[in-house]
Amino acid sequence: MDLKTLNRIDKLRRLKSRGPETPKWLKPYHMLFFAFLVIFIFGALIKMLEQHSH
Repeated sequence: MDLKTLNRIDKLRRLKSRGPETPKWLKPYHMLFFAFLVIFIFGALIKMLEQHSH
């Protein structure tokens, strides 16, 4: 394998590994944050439905 193919493979691997990058400080808590967001949205929906039915 010459240098050109190695470089191409490396570039492909780098492109594949690059995804939607989450900030470093969020990574440990991203599931917790997501759960909180879901609960908040559900709470808002229930409140809206309660106000609608009255």
